Amino acid sequence: MSSALNPKQYVAWAINQVGRVPGITPGMKGREVKKVGIIGAGLMGSGIAVCFLGAGIPTVLVDTTEEALAKGRKYVDSALITLMKRGLIYESMVKGLPAILTTSLDYQDLADCDLIIEAVFERMDIKEQVFKKLGAIAKKGAILATNTSGLDVDHIAAASGRPADVIGLHFFSPAFMMPLLEIVRGKATSAEVIRTSLFVSTIIRKTGVVVGNCFGFAANRSLEGYGREAEFMVLEGAEPAQIDQALTKFGFPMGPCAMGDMAGVDVRNHVLTAQKAAKLIPDDPRYGATTKALVAAGRLGQKTKSGNYDYGADGRTPIPSEAVRAMREKLATELGVKRREHSEEEIVQRCLLPVINEAAKLVAEGIVNSPSDVDVLWIYGYGFPAAKGGPVYMARQMGYENVRDALLAFQKADPRYGERYWAPSPALEQLFK
Repeated sequence: MSSALNPKQYVAWAINQVGRVPGITPGMKGREVKKVGIIGAGLMGSGIAVCFLGAGIPTVLVDTTEEALAKGRKYVDSALITLMKRGLIYESMVKGLPAILTTSLDYQDLADCDLIIEAVFERMDIKEQVFKKLGAIAKKGAILATNTSGLDVDHIAAASGRPADVIGLHFFSPAFMMPLLEIVRGKATSAEVIRTSLFVSTIIRKTGVVVGNCFGFAANRSLEGYGREAEFMVLEGAEPAQIDQALTKFGFPMGPCAMGDMAGVDVRNHVLTAQKAAKLIPDDPRYGATTKALVAAGRLGQKTKSGNYDYGADGRTPIPSEAVRAMREKLATELGVKRREHSEEEIVQRCLLPVINEAAKLVAEGIVNSPSDVDVLWIYGYGFPAAKGGPVYMARQMGYENVRDALLAFQKADPRYGERYWAPSPALEQLFK
């Protein structure tokens, strides 16, 4: 049925599909959520707080220092003003909503919360410590959620001692603006908790997509090849601005290099370190080379006013950097990477074909419930142009043979690592049925 729909009709159909989750039946009741606790007053935690404040839900924001809490409150105030300027909330709400926000240094103030969301640094040891505390403090029936963008939810859940109550709620940055919520079910997560999480996504005005537990889940796992190829092409001679312009011309609101700066170059570096430790990526010296070099130079992205680009006084406008160009030319020489020209078509294909190939694997492994879920994740999480329907829809317009042959051509072009990066998934053909 979906193959006969135009992109606009297909996206509407796909959004309806995300609510059809195995084990979640019509009329199934969830748990009541009257009060929410959030651990971590950084940009992500504070942004999540804004989501719940906007829904009129009393929220407790916990961190380890008064300084962190003060910064968190300042961010909340600023975010509420941004929402008002965009016409999403009234001026009276900007003044009134902060009154239902409580800040605290004490985990005990989370004891009466119905939903507690951890939003601390993306390190397993820190998250384990947090969930061990929550297992002892949270009231019976409270939902314990981790905002991890890719760490093992089952491992985190085990630390709580009550894994049936634990779920992943992966918000995208900035949390108060991005419309996607990736809901990650663990092996022991109860159906009641999943149902409640879907309900929560609607009350904070987000589209919730339920996915399975694996490194990177569905969204970031399918994003990895997109970022990898962008980084490789920069080593090969393409400018970050050239790559970004090709993807924005395709329809994305920003390209991969600018997106990496916004998210934080150090965040990607940490993810790459974890992937290498888990042997999820090959021992390819090109992989993550520019990310490591940027971090070593203190160029962490917009937060340091320098990353793949330099940033001016507003901290948001990307400016091509001569220092980065020299850094990458030096890296390419050291790694023996030949510099060459890249067409716009090659840039788009090299960034998006890995997404399509990974989508097939996600469906085959049961990480997503439907191929269309990948399209929803990409449209709402990464800004894939809805007018093109999403990566899976785009693949179906291209046709199986064209997608397969393009993957094989890129595989042949990289004799050493091509099979690892470009070999068509055995499940690829299933996307077209």
